[in-house]
Amino acid sequence: MVPEQWIPHRREDGETIGWIDMIVAEPQVVPIDRLGRPLDPVDEWYDTEGVLDEIGLRFLMDRYVVEEEGRDTVVRIAHVYDDRIVLSTALTDAVEDVGREIVVPFPAPSTLRPA
Repeated sequence: MVPEQWIPHRREDGETIGWIDMIVAEPQVVPIDRLGRPLDPVDEWYDTEGVLDEIGLRFLMDRYVVEEEGRDTVVRIAHVYDDRIVLSTALTDAVEDVGREIVVPFPAPSTLRPA
């Protein structure tokens, strides 16, 4: 779940692209990406917005590795909700690439990492 102290940061179309935490590293401000991963603290609110705007949502298109039952599985992110992240082993959008879904908690656990 999204902690109460996280302030949403949205794109112009209203899509949440991350959050800003003003408490955890006070007096610095911490940008948090859409997967709930804290980034390096910055000194100013404006800079925090810039970090999140620069990252945007494009990292959601990347491939990731998730550890399950002691082995690594390559996945892509299918959906991100404020309480869970749905991963897919289908690495393309091809009809025949069905894959299976793996649900992990939000914020993203350390078992989910870039491929």
